[in-house]
This record gives sequence, C-alpha cells and structure tokens, in this order.
Amino acid sequence: MQALHTIELSDGPGVPIVLSHALGLDHRMWLGTAESLRGRHPVLAYDHRGHGASPRVQSPWTMTEVADDAAAVIEAWGRGPVLFVGLSMGGMAGQGLALRRPELLRGLFLAHTAGRYADAAKAGWQQRVETVAAQGLSAVVETVLQRYLTEAVRNAQPALVQAMRQQLLANDVQSYIANCEAVAGVDWLDRLHAIKCPTAVLAGAFDGGATPAMAAEIQQRIPGATLEILAHASHLGPIEEPAAFQAALGGFIARIG
Repeated sequence: MQALHTIELSDGPGVPIVLSHALGLDHRMWLGTAESLRGRHPVLAYDHRGHGASPRVQSPWTMTEVADDAAAVIEAWGRGPVLFVGLSMGGMAGQGLALRRPELLRGLFLAHTAGRYADAAKAGWQQRVETVAAQGLSAVVETVLQRYLTEAVRNAQPALVQAMRQQLLANDVQSYIANCEAVAGVDWLDRLHAIKCPTAVLAGAFDGGATPAMAAEIQQRIPGATLEILAHASHLGPIEEPAAFQAALGGFIARIG
C-alpha cells in the first residue's frame, strides 16, 4: 500500500494535532479548523484511502485497516504522541487507533461518529452500496448532502453545497463502496472501556446518522470522556458551526495541553 496523502496545515509550539475527515470528503473539510490553530499548534491532515490524493482502494478493507493507516500517518510525521481529531469515518479511525496504538495519542476528539451501527442502519449502508454500484454516486449525492448539512446551512450557503457536491461526485466508485463497507462494519463499542487517553465526544443535534444518543453511548463507555452537542449542526460541525466547534476543540486542547 502506498503512503496516504498528508498535508501540514499549521505549525507552532503547542500540542501536535492530526485531523481525520469524513467519508467521501478529504482534508479540505478541515481548512477552517486548521486556520483557527495557525501559529499555535502543528497540524497535519490526511486523506483516507480512496479519498482525495490518496491511493484508491484496490480490495475490500476494514475499520481496523483504517485505524492502522492513521497510526502509519502519525508515525511518518514523527511528532507524536498527538491529539487525534476524527470526524465520522475519522472518528471511527480514532477509536481504533486508541485501542490498537494508544502510545501514539495524547488525546482523542471524536466528532459526529459511531462505535457500532444497529442492524437497520447496516441495512441502509448496504442499500447505499447497491445503489452506488448500480447507478453511480449521482444517485446518492443529494441524500448525502442532506445528511451532512442542515437545511439552514444548505439554504444559506449554496456555493458550499455545490463544492461539496462536486467533491462527493469526484470519488472513485469502487473506493467509495469499499469505504462504505468499512464504515458500516465499525464495531469498537464494546472495547471502548479500554481507552485511557483524555477523550472528548461531540455530536450535532440534527445528525440522523451519528445521533447524539450514539455519541452518548461512546462517551459513557470511555472513562472520563466528556460530551458536547452542537445545537445547530447535523454531521459536519466544523463547517456548519465553526465557531462552536473550534471553541469545543480549544477547550479540550487546554485540558490536555
């Protein structure tokens, strides 16, 4: 497997931070967050396999491999242990990373993510896979946008919606399917009690895919973890409520710094 695409977005004297993105997007979803940290913290973002400038997925893979990719990124950067900030698929990577390679982490910030899906949700993922395989990403892109962004954000920021639509449609179909299957199979929940590093969990009040209840389930399993709900966000807090997201992240950095 070739190395994943990484990009340093900031430098500084503070806690080193790695940013891990959502399914179908790439490191660019973090540009606003990274800008808020500029000059204060070294910040590295990366593209998951099959996303952005990283290699395409050549065969089925699992969330274990997603977590191991994150570990490889941190090791190659050489600035660990880090604060790992993972959103959605990135948050699933963070959970696995904390379980498999805890020595690489100084803290864990889990946003808009899940530790396991119920059977009904898994069936929904399978339906998405079948639809994309048969009809391409254009058949699901509007549904994904509705899940990722609240109606208020979609109405207020049409240019953002169009840019995100284009980014989703640019995904390689087979890579997207492989990543959907990896996400659908996430199953960290019963092991989360073993996570020892400081952890913060964040959810959006309007998120129907990684609900506040699912976030609470994660928070309750990890000793000492905190939970915050963004009142006006769905699935992409850094984009929908950037000031609130940055404040939550800043508070956590102060806690572990």
